Amino acid sequence: MPNKRWFLIGLSFVKKADIDRVREKLRATRNNYCGEIHFSSLPGSFDGLYGTKARVALSWMQLFQDRRLDSVCFSCLAVDRYSQAYEHRRFTHDFHAYNRFTAMALKAGIAWHIGPEKLDRINITFVSDAKDRATMPDRNMVDNFEDYLPHRAKLDSRRSQSIGRTFPAVQMRIELRDSASDDLLQLTDLLLGAVQMALVAKSSRPVKRKLGKLVVQWHEDCHRPPLKRQYRLHGPFDLWGFPNDKGRYYNKLPFELRDNLCDM
Repeated sequence: MPNKRWFLIGLSFVKKADIDRVREKLRATRNNYCGEIHFSSLPGSFDGLYGTKARVALSWMQLFQDRRLDSVCFSCLAVDRYSQAYEHRRFTHDFHAYNRFTAMALKAGIAWHIGPEKLDRINITFVSDAKDRATMPDRNMVDNFEDYLPHRAKLDSRRSQSIGRTFPAVQMRIELRDSASDDLLQLTDLLLGAVQMALVAKSSRPVKRKLGKLVVQWHEDCHRPPLKRQYRLHGPFDLWGFPNDKGRYYNKLPFELRDNLCDM
């Protein structure tokens, strides 16, 4: 989900054993609403018939916030293309950046969300929205995403292990799925859209602003001392930026919504 400055990669991690329960919980909060939940198409108000989609979206955000979605974790990499350390010349085409930063986000997500379990090996089914893949730019060029990501994941695993880090061996397969039929993909889109809203604050719609402000609250809460945290999202919610002026990761993100939290 790019804009001129920020290129965002959002990944949801769910244990296979929990997937059916998670989908049932998401489905149960739909209250018979059957439409697709996309952040970009959320209405301006939670009220009335047209606000049903917004109410479902808020319910899903609250399920995640309250840790009622079993093992679901969300990791987001915010790439700052305005940073002086961003290597524009390295990425000839948009999909080169997409592939590389997806691999980077996956490696960090595995280390953060799965690493503490100290597993020797993991099998990952990486599900991507088929509609997004079909409409990616430069479709006339060779987009090697399906080959690149599994290969890069194995390489990153071996490199981490070679320098003594605890990192599982990774076996991966790529699956393309229409997000209209998958609530987990829609949840990921919702969380990712809320992150972008928190960063750029381009919409005046109260619904989008409210969800974006939830992200600001979660992120800031995660970086408070443990005894001062309101939520239980330190671990399940991971949002980080790259690169800073030294070409490194950082946690203090420049949210545009930060100064307006009082109007929720």
